[in-house]
Amino acid sequence: MEQWHCFKCKEPMVESDVDMAYLETTGAIEGIRCPKCGATYLLEETVVEKVNKVEELLESK
Repeated sequence: MEQWHCFKCKEPMVESDVDMAYLETTGAIEGIRCPKCGATYLLEETVVEKVNKVEELLESK
C-alpha cells in the first residue's frame, strides 16, 4: 500500500476496517484511518473493485 497521510493531522494513515451502510445494508470494508483524529477513507482501488460492484448488486434487487 502507498503511504497516505491525513490531510488534517499530517499523521501516517493506517489500514483499518471501515463500517459502511448503503440501502439499509451494513458491513465493513478495508480502508485507511488516521490514528490521531479518526478520519477514514477508502482507496480508489477498493471503490472501483468492490464498492461499485456491491452497489450495483444491491440496486438490482
